[in-house]
Amino acid sequence: MSHSLTQNQTMPIAKGEPWGSAGPLPEGLVRCPDDAAVADRVWRDLEHGLVPPPVAVESGDLLRTVGGMPAPSRSADVMLLPIDLCLATIDGATVPIPFVAHCIVRRRWWHGEGAAAMNAAWLGSWYLGPRSHPNDGLLDVTVGSLPLRQRWEARKRAALGTHLPHPQLRTKRISEWSHEFDRPTPLWLDGRARGVVEQITVSVRSDAFTLVV
Repeated sequence: MSHSLTQNQTMPIAKGEPWGSAGPLPEGLVRCPDDAAVADRVWRDLEHGLVPPPVAVESGDLLRTVGGMPAPSRSADVMLLPIDLCLATIDGATVPIPFVAHCIVRRRWWHGEGAAAMNAAWLGSWYLGPRSHPNDGLLDVTVGSLPLRQRWEARKRAALGTHLPHPQLRTKRISEWSHEFDRPTPLWLDGRARGVVEQITVSVRSDAFTLVV
């Protein structure tokens, strides 16, 4: 069954412009437990040519980024926020894997080269994407490798988002990102382990769904 979006924004957020709209709790609201479940639910509809229903999420880094609380269970005024969906294609696969908050590629303790592609601003207690916005059509990407002592310092500073800029970390804001790692490296999408990856391409699908908070 196809659903209609409950707000009329069709373009990603621009600096200085209002974002989202207020309205009653929409009909057909789908509730998901976390970021990964949101991504899976939205992508399932998009793959079949359907408009995803409005979605509420109970917890996770996307919810923290937008500063919201889980949508109420009873009729009430809520905020309706257009959100981008991101797609990761790994090692030449033909089917991408969706995510809404972040794509993290790293070995244990961030040893060696790692990368973070942020659609949300937060990764747990780390403010890894201080410029990220989940509806600007862009990913905040950081790639690099740090010596042990600098990794420890960056870890402490990441809670405040002051780990950037850093001369050994390359950053960019981009709608599509591709990278090849020097060896197979563990991949996490929205906190869910996805095996290892050597080559990855990540893209953004703007205004993919409506988040209700």
